[in-house]
Amino acid sequence: MFSTSQLARAAAISAGVLGVLTTGVLGLWPLHAIDQAFSDLVSPLRNPGLDTLMLVVTALGDGLFLTLAGTVTVIAFLFAGARWRAFSYSVAFLLMPLAVHGIKWLVERARPRDLAFNGTDMFSFPSGHAANAALIYGAIAALSAITFKGRIGHIFAASFLLLPLMIGVSRIYLGAHWLSDVLASYALAVLFLVLLALAVARHPEPPHPSKAIPIALFVIAAAFPIYLFLTLPDASALYRAIELHEPASPG
Repeated sequence: MFSTSQLARAAAISAGVLGVLTTGVLGLWPLHAIDQAFSDLVSPLRNPGLDTLMLVVTALGDGLFLTLAGTVTVIAFLFAGARWRAFSYSVAFLLMPLAVHGIKWLVERARPRDLAFNGTDMFSFPSGHAANAALIYGAIAALSAITFKGRIGHIFAASFLLLPLMIGVSRIYLGAHWLSDVLASYALAVLFLVLLALAVARHPEPPHPSKAIPIALFVIAAAFPIYLFLTLPDASALYRAIELHEPASPG
């Protein structure tokens, strides 16, 4: 695993990236021009087939599904006898939405498109989908690497790490976020993952051999098609309703 010094460097870099992006959003340097240019590049790529694919991908970062994934992960740790790890993951999973909404409230950045959100969800910076997905799927990737040794563990871990990247792309494609919103979310998630790794390292508690963890991963994978079946029609209708709206200035 990573040493304390490596984790400290990762935290420092992530905090620096988050700080630089935040100052850009606040207008201290011309970040908005970069965001607008990137959005202008993405806009011509939109088509009905790709729209549907991106709606499927973005559903992997929906709050309800991530809540299920996080809860199943914590329960698996409890069954595996890793109580401190379960507690640490629970705290991280609960604090991330609070951090995201706190930053949204402070920055109050408009979304690229006028979406039907209320409260702090009206604001764009950072992306809740990307931040929560990067934290939860990042944690599950670590769990996969611990549970499955060798190449299989690496494949599972890489697959879960790929999900937040795909979700971030989908949020930009769908006009829900600017590029810098997603990058800031990844930086915030790395900070949380570093703190989580440090917390777990303070009380080493490797899970006992248990079928609960593989079962948990299977449940998460099996639940997604069901979740998608229930939510995709409404998500598609919402996207169709706003897809003709003109993008706002990212200011």
